[in-house]
Amino acid sequence: MKFPLTINGREHTLEVTSGKIISCRFDAAQFEAEAVEIGSGVYSLLIGGESFHVRIAPSPARAGEMTSPDANLYHVQVDGMSYAIAVQDPRRWRRGRGTLVREGRQQITAPMPGKVVRLLVAAGQAVEAGQGVVVVEAMKMQNEIKCHAAGTVEKVLVSEGQAVAAGESLLIIE
Repeated sequence: MKFPLTINGREHTLEVTSGKIISCRFDAAQFEAEAVEIGSGVYSLLIGGESFHVRIAPSPARAGEMTSPDANLYHVQVDGMSYAIAVQDPRRWRRGRGTLVREGRQQITAPMPGKVVRLLVAAGQAVEAGQGVVVVEAMKMQNEIKCHAAGTVEKVLVSEGQAVAAGESLLIIE
C-alpha cells in the first residue's frame, strides 16, 4: 500500500508490503524492516541490521499548518530525533455529489459465509461506484456485493462455486 507522507514539511511516498518482515520503499530507496511494538506507541525497528527506538504519538493540527483535512498527524521520535509527520490515507474519503465516496484501493470481502454463485466482473475490467461485482449465496439467499467506488478490478481472488468464509477477500479493486 502506498502512503503519501509529509515529513517536516517535505513530501515523500512510503510503499509498504506487510508480513513478518515488512518490505518498504521510501521514495526511491528499497529496504526491509522488522518492527516489534514494545509498549503503547513504542517500537523497536530493525533495518539493515541496525536497531532504532521509535516513539509514535498522534499530534493535533496546529494553527496555520498546511495539511490535508483527511491526513493523520503524528509526532515521531527516532533515537531522540523528532519528526512531524502527516500521513495521507490512500483509502481516504472525499466528498462527491453531496455524499462521501471512498477513494483508493478496495478489498471486497464476503459479508457472511456462503458460496460464490456468480462473478460479475473480471480482472482488468473498469467498474463504477455501486456496481455489483460478485454474487454470494448464503442461507438460500443470493446477495449481490457491490464496490464502493469506481476503479479497475486488479485481482479476482475466488471462482464460481467456491465456498467463502465471512470476511474473506473476494476481489481487489484499484
